[in-house]
Amino acid sequence: MAMESTTQAVKSLKQRLGEIEALGGMGNLLFWDKEVMLAAGGHGARKKQMETLALVAHERRTSKELGDCLDALHKHPDLRAVLSPMEAATVREARRDYTRATRMPTELEVRLAGLRSSGYDAWSKARETSDFQIMAPALEEWLEALKEEAAAVAPEMRPYDYCLDKFERGATVEKIDAMFSSIKQPLIDLLRKVVAENKSVAIPGWSELKFPLDSQKKLGEKIVREMGFKLENGRLDNFGGHPSTTSVSSPTDVRLTTRYLEDNLMFGIGATIHEAGHGLYEQGRDLEASENGLIASGPPTLGLHESQSLLWERSVGLSREFWSHYWSRGVVEAFPELESSLGRISHKDFYRQINVVKPGFQIRVDADELSYPLHVLLRYEIEKGLFDGSLSVQEIPGVWKAKMEEYVGAAPKDDAEGCLQDVHWGMGAFGYFPTYVIGAIYACQIFDAADRDMGGELRQQVGEGRLLPLREWLRDKIHRVGSVYETAEELVELVTGKPMDTGLYLGHLTTKYAGIYLNDS
Repeated sequence: MAMESTTQAVKSLKQRLGEIEALGGMGNLLFWDKEVMLAAGGHGARKKQMETLALVAHERRTSKELGDCLDALHKHPDLRAVLSPMEAATVREARRDYTRATRMPTELEVRLAGLRSSGYDAWSKARETSDFQIMAPALEEWLEALKEEAAAVAPEMRPYDYCLDKFERGATVEKIDAMFSSIKQPLIDLLRKVVAENKSVAIPGWSELKFPLDSQKKLGEKIVREMGFKLENGRLDNFGGHPSTTSVSSPTDVRLTTRYLEDNLMFGIGATIHEAGHGLYEQGRDLEASENGLIASGPPTLGLHESQSLLWERSVGLSREFWSHYWSRGVVEAFPELESSLGRISHKDFYRQINVVKPGFQIRVDADELSYPLHVLLRYEIEKGLFDGSLSVQEIPGVWKAKMEEYVGAAPKDDAEGCLQDVHWGMGAFGYFPTYVIGAIYACQIFDAADRDMGGELRQQVGEGRLLPLREWLRDKIHRVGSVYETAEELVELVTGKPMDTGLYLGHLTTKYAGIYLNDS
């Protein structure tokens, strides 16, 4: 293939992929608006809008012109010699996406888009009334549709492997089973040891304090700005639903939603830091590559994306060092009306308070760091059972209660507190949950590597409120790299010097919670 022909084919590819990305951004904007702004009466029309947009996007993703362009590039004897790494990765990703998209029946694509809207609405109503039966038909539809999708798009893969792979490239049931088997029993044992200690580290009277929502919002904005999130290229909205990050056009328009609770300061602040971690990843993408249709500027997997949100939320936001700075210069300053109460509390007291282990606690997004992986394990085991046929939709509430009793020591009081607490299944995101634990493990490794590269001074920087050096390190090592490497496993090993290390993750949790509960610290 002549250089001129290659250049023209790449130019054409970038243009077409840029248009497809723009349509995806429009879809994301419609969904963000549905969550945050849409009037109650507009949901029916919005479902039709999303279905129509999905149809247009599907036509673009499966066009003959795009296929011809990819075929021409595929015939080149050595693309890597004439393209940049980001361009070569974009051709690889575009070819994979095109192959899968052309295998997807158009009517199924439209059906899935409609299900994302109607499934979300069913989940919302079911959670509000704590009635699983409102949600059950949507779950049945999703399972049927996803099995159809897997059979059409990747017939060589088992349906649940296909779902896992969509979120974490290369993931299989065997790999996820191995990951959980290495951490499950050690976590259960450590949790039981901490609970048996029966040591109170909570601040007396803390649960009675009320933190005005406007002040929480200002504190959240202060923290995300100092993390390096640019509100001129994004938004941060207080929203009553599930906190989220939406990319309308990364890195220039990235929208965060959070939820502040008057009687639970760290729920909103923790969620805000978490979503800002996602947002920093999106704002850290290569601007020129993103604007020129190079889709490989995006993250390779959701697990890596979660590693960024969890690194900020936990390695930074739940650390003693972080609150040695942000207790007096953040919380105490933000709530002067509580000075008489907060003035008697030290940052070390607050550190222990926000890391309290909550035996029997039911809500995943507000679970302590030690129990959290067990919440994810429960969801993974249910999903696996639904796809291999060992579990029916109607059995979900009962199995959920039994596993919660086994893993964290108590069953939920109702479905809203149990199997209806997460939006994921209503949106058809089966296979997503394991990425939270994958992300947690990667977060420990990446933070450890950043500290190594910074000469062991990262924790000191955090303690001084200097968060931008970490953001810049992450931007250089992770965010701007995009999907040049096909899997997160490759990139994490390159950055940290080793593959996924569950031992490091377990060591972190053991050291942290032993220090809080089992030692005299």
